[in-house]
Amino acid sequence: MLESKRIIITGAAQGIGAVLASGFAEMGAKVAVCDLADPGDLVQRIGSDGNEAIGIRADVTSVDDCNRMVAETEEAFGGVDGLVCNAALFSALPIKAYDEIDPELWDEVMRVNVKGPWLCARAAVPAMERVGGGSIVMVSTNRIFRGYPGLLHYDASKGGVLAMTRSLIRELGPRNIRVNTIAPGLTMSEGVLARDGIGDRKGAIAAARSLSRDQEPDDLIGPAAFFLSDHAGFVTGQCLIVDGGGITH
Repeated sequence: MLESKRIIITGAAQGIGAVLASGFAEMGAKVAVCDLADPGDLVQRIGSDGNEAIGIRADVTSVDDCNRMVAETEEAFGGVDGLVCNAALFSALPIKAYDEIDPELWDEVMRVNVKGPWLCARAAVPAMERVGGGSIVMVSTNRIFRGYPGLLHYDASKGGVLAMTRSLIRELGPRNIRVNTIAPGLTMSEGVLARDGIGDRKGAIAAARSLSRDQEPDDLIGPAAFFLSDHAGFVTGQCLIVDGGGITH
């Protein structure tokens, strides 16, 4: 499905990003595993399975780091076909009412979750143009379609990601670059499983879905891969909710 596609995944040293990188590599993609943390272990695992990956330590809020991330991917793979903007602040965020959120934390969430995807796209677009086009996948959340308390900063940032997708397609369509969004439900990544009290909530969350089970990171591989693949060559500006039918939109 992704044979020979050259794909950058941010926030990919662990969690959902790591699962996406491994899944894409199994589909034949060459993956750039990008993160603030050292992605070396994952790159080694992907390579030991006979697939191709490079690791890049980069801060998505830094213009220089984003440009370097793209340049190193181009140098290693000969081009960039896809970008998944997965890096975000979520699992470590405390649940707080709207008027209890620290304004400095609000700014940090916006810096990583909104500015980060913009800078990554800004850096990747020229590289995609050089190979004739490409695909960008943004990661939002199903929370923005229903409204939930306790994470207003996160929800506002992910609403911004969806709005960014809808605006970017108007500017990038003429360059043969598609932009789509996946909106997962609460996914049992390492960070989520480490949250206090998550064990008490898992059952109720699963029961509210049409497919009544926990959502796993693997559930996101196929939807994201579809948007990155040639099968979605005429699909842009769309948001796919991936949450087992908890929310329909």
